[in-house]
Amino acid sequence: MTILFIVFLCAAGGYLAHCQRYYLFLHPIRACRRLLMRGPEDGAYSPLRALCLALAGVLGVGNITGVAAAIMLGGPGALFWMWISALCTVPIKYAEVVLAVRTRKSCIGPDGSREYRGGPMRYLPLLRGGRLAAGAFCVLCIAASFLQGNLLQGGAALSCGMHLTGMSPWMAAAVLAVLSGILIFGGRRRISGFCTYMIPLMSAMYLVMGVTVLVWSAPRLPGIIEDIVRSAWSFGAAGCGGGAGILLAMRHGCAKGVFSHEAGCGTAPIAHAGAETNDAPRQGILGAAEVVFDTLLLCTVTGLVLLVGGYGYAPGAADYTAVVLDAFSAQLGAGAAVVLGISIVLYAFAALVCWSFYGAECVRYLGGGTRARRIYLLLYTACVLGCGMGRPEDLWAMSDAVTVSMTLLNTAGVVLLWRRFSEKERDALQIQQKALQKRRKIPKKA
Repeated sequence: MTILFIVFLCAAGGYLAHCQRYYLFLHPIRACRRLLMRGPEDGAYSPLRALCLALAGVLGVGNITGVAAAIMLGGPGALFWMWISALCTVPIKYAEVVLAVRTRKSCIGPDGSREYRGGPMRYLPLLRGGRLAAGAFCVLCIAASFLQGNLLQGGAALSCGMHLTGMSPWMAAAVLAVLSGILIFGGRRRISGFCTYMIPLMSAMYLVMGVTVLVWSAPRLPGIIEDIVRSAWSFGAAGCGGGAGILLAMRHGCAKGVFSHEAGCGTAPIAHAGAETNDAPRQGILGAAEVVFDTLLLCTVTGLVLLVGGYGYAPGAADYTAVVLDAFSAQLGAGAAVVLGISIVLYAFAALVCWSFYGAECVRYLGGGTRARRIYLLLYTACVLGCGMGRPEDLWAMSDAVTVSMTLLNTAGVVLLWRRFSEKERDALQIQQKALQKRRKIPKKA
């Protein structure tokens, strides 16, 4: 099953990359220029704010605790398969974000301003039998919000919070529930406003710490990278005999990679669809950049720090968050654990409130009115009190199953729909390239 999932992702990513004329891979400089351009229609909920909201749902547990879980359950080779999943799914992320922006619906928000809502629940119904697929996606997304967004993200925040403050589990859970409720019931604008300020700050802080560890351990990095690649293809990659080593590395690397960047999963397009912009290709490039930043940068830094610290295959580990804290504190001192712990708490907290928005949007599509969404948000907030009570292995197994199911359903729909949109998308990219060329040729006024 794991191999079939990997083959499916690679085939879908290759097909979509071909339809996109490999634009993101062959013209990265042009894509970056397009990224940095600010459109005249950018409003309060700007494309960059939408990106920060989407990043909030994937950073933290995904690129910190998730990497530790992948390496300790699948061996060092799992990091290699995380890279593969990221490269294969960059075109998928671009395509699903573009589809979300082009098929979204406009509505009037609670404050009277115009808002946009979209995602897989809007573009999947364009397929034959797509309404059933959209309904199934919403059910899976609601389940993932409690598993992946609440119990796992909240559990990581709870673990670090207790470590930093010495609070009892129930006291820490109560504080987390109250703080998350304040943002959750504030709606998308309050959640995205919090994420816009916190995500860049926490990412910069985390990168500085990680790069510092890697610079100090630079002589060991070539051997570690060689071990990663060798372990990814070794029959004993995860310390097991036979082919189980390769399968474990593939399974946990790809599953945790998809968990981290969520490309093809269908959740990030819900955040990107609300961006106040009509430039769908630019928003798609922002989505692709999200995968690169999350997995190829942050996850790689986390994985290398763990391997430098001597951590590897250890399926009996109980607390993956504590493992990351120990790895950093061993290299940078006890103070680093405090700073990193604060970063993980804020990362996980941002992801927790972001997933409540995803779940509420799915409840809305399933016909739930204001009362149904409030009941969902109340249950979601109350579920925070149960964070950290389940076994990490069981929670990860259930989360992997839900994430893979969502990815298969959404990615299949994106591949089928892109056949209708690929011609328009290629024309749009060509127009953008010509516009950039003309802009460079126009001389500046004296």
